[in-house]
Amino acid sequence: MLNKLSRYIIILLIILVAASYLPNFYSMLFDKKLNTPRLDYSAVIDEFVYTRNYGMGQIDYMDIQGNSYSERDFFALLPFMYYATLEKWQQLPPTLKGVELNSKSIRENSQFFRIRAQDIEFPEVPLYLMFEAEPDYAQLIIPEDVFRIGNTIEFIDPVSNSVIEEKSQRFRQAMLDAGFTFPARIVAGNPTNRKPFDEGYFISDANNEVFQLQMIKDKPVCIKTGIDPDLNIRQIFISENMRKEFYGWFITWDNRVFQITYDNYKVRELPTKTKEGIYDYDADKMLYRFYTYPINKHIYISGDGFMKMIVIDNDFQPVAEHVETWKPYNKRTASVIRQCIFPFKISTATPQKFIKLQIEYFWWKGLISVALSLLALALFSRKRPLLDYLVVLLTGVYGLIAVLLIKPED
Repeated sequence: MLNKLSRYIIILLIILVAASYLPNFYSMLFDKKLNTPRLDYSAVIDEFVYTRNYGMGQIDYMDIQGNSYSERDFFALLPFMYYATLEKWQQLPPTLKGVELNSKSIRENSQFFRIRAQDIEFPEVPLYLMFEAEPDYAQLIIPEDVFRIGNTIEFIDPVSNSVIEEKSQRFRQAMLDAGFTFPARIVAGNPTNRKPFDEGYFISDANNEVFQLQMIKDKPVCIKTGIDPDLNIRQIFISENMRKEFYGWFITWDNRVFQITYDNYKVRELPTKTKEGIYDYDADKMLYRFYTYPINKHIYISGDGFMKMIVIDNDFQPVAEHVETWKPYNKRTASVIRQCIFPFKISTATPQKFIKLQIEYFWWKGLISVALSLLALALFSRKRPLLDYLVVLLTGVYGLIAVLLIKPED
């Protein structure tokens, strides 16, 4: 009895290891990397352009009309992206559509942000830095204390691991006076001193109201933003920029993206759909990128099998949009065959790149693996315990490998 138990424990370990590594080995051998295009929009010719890299220095520079360009001509079509190189080549035009162009003006009028799946759902250490927003020095100074916020707000001295009661009370009272209702739900800030200034934290309370909390001259300043609580905010992102067009942005649970503007905290919704309403943005699976340039703004939404680009002007009116598509991973031949060979796979990381043990089942395609594995066991190794057949029935090719490797005793 003990020998049988030991055998099936070893079989279980082999199945776990095989399900963790064999599908990945298969992908390394047979998956082909798709040569997807890099899409952009030229304000010079008002047309979408793209590059396609074939490796070994072979790159195609094209527009969507099929016209080819040399590298230098292509760079000239995208002065906001390649301005430094064009300036070195002395090919940066002095103006474009009435806007002055030089490295300094382009840098000062450009801004970028992105929303990745791992930025929305992430493990967080709930300790935050409260910078002095108007320091006496030329740069922001990292504070000597940290704060935590939940049912209340508490500032902590990391050296003694003790609560700084007086400071905690001042901030708590300032928040209550502004109408904040504990506990806090979302705490969003930019906890680095490598930024031009500090806007503190945007915090949503128990009623989904959003407040801005700062420390100015060692005094707490809490302002109720008036952002509609019915928007059902999922996550907020803050990024201080000298342009001071927006404090940051947030995403809602229904995958809408908004900017929080400096115009009295008014919010501005950004496009997330094409005109036809296809390739709608899904924050858990897709990447959202937003670029501000002196003449227009570019929005990229990319996922498995497509890249969508939307161009809007500085008044946020639509200018153009384009979608490039290719075969999604799960529909490629190598992927379909993998799902037929392996009924499931075990992974130790989530799509958000965090460590988490999880099982992905391939269901109907995986049943092919189970049926073929059972047939192989019956044909080539008939004298087997019924429990071996049950193992193969539940785990397919993994179980077949394990029971063939670890044979039962006579």
